[in-house]
Amino acid sequence: MLKEVQEVKVGGRTRRVYVRPFAWNLHAPTHMEWTPDGRLLVVERTTGKVKDVTKGGDMEEAKPFAWGLQGPSSMCPLPDGRIILSEFWGERVVDITHGGPASQMPVFCSGLIRPYSITCVRSRKGSHRIFVVSSARSDSLEDVRGLVSEITTGTPTPVIIDIPSRRSVGTEGFTPPETWPENWSAFASKCSKNSWTTFLPDVEDTLVLAISSLGRVVVFPLEEQNSRPQSALEIAERHTIGYDLGELGGIIGHPYNHLLYVTQPIQGTIIALDPQESRSYAFDPPVVRGLPSPTCVRFTPDGEKMLVCSPTNGVVWEVTGFSS
Repeated sequence: MLKEVQEVKVGGRTRRVYVRPFAWNLHAPTHMEWTPDGRLLVVERTTGKVKDVTKGGDMEEAKPFAWGLQGPSSMCPLPDGRIILSEFWGERVVDITHGGPASQMPVFCSGLIRPYSITCVRSRKGSHRIFVVSSARSDSLEDVRGLVSEITTGTPTPVIIDIPSRRSVGTEGFTPPETWPENWSAFASKCSKNSWTTFLPDVEDTLVLAISSLGRVVVFPLEEQNSRPQSALEIAERHTIGYDLGELGGIIGHPYNHLLYVTQPIQGTIIALDPQESRSYAFDPPVVRGLPSPTCVRFTPDGEKMLVCSPTNGVVWEVTGFSS
């Protein structure tokens, strides 16, 4: 049960965390992102829309920023001001910078299988690199592993492979379009997830992966990348920073306290991790608990408020007091 006021023990003291609805009457809001000009956009997986929820409130009649998308999943702002979005069922990444109908959007990258999590990582060379998580095989029965590809140039190049897949629990109501070519028995497998990616604020050339099936968070230094893709299991052996976690969802670095925050959808919790450590989080209390299937977490620009997507009840929650 979700409590509006929660007490969390941290060390020898008790912290009060406050939870309230920020935006509601959304349809399967699985991911949100801040734009370079300060807007908070949220995807509606089942309606194919992206809505501006910056002001919060009732979103049922809110005019969409973008529409006609095929399973919008993850958005990523780029340094040049563009915003790209992955289409889980459309199997591509599109440029949604100017909004409007999907039919008029430039295609950033195609040839992907069920893409979702996108991350832009700053490079020491002053440029940036873009990565996306997707499935390795299109057939449901064979969809047992995923991969991370670099799509900076618009052409996918595998970087990390053999990420074990698992079915996303709680996505039973996320129906695809009627034109979807596969039968319903295959749909459950089509909701498999491999990992979610992010970056470390103020750290260059570093890719963070929350590997759901392993219950681990991995920090991969891109300087170790070579001409051949590397196995996720081998990377996890060398670069795990947090383990003994549950099923993992979206992950993000806090802009000021240097911690990573990751959702655990089945447990309904959010856990804070220190990227400077490598340890078990089996006995760590969550930052907040009782959230209905949290899938994405973001922070307000001042870092004081946490915003969390709950696709199962169509709400974006506002959490305060988590870092005091």
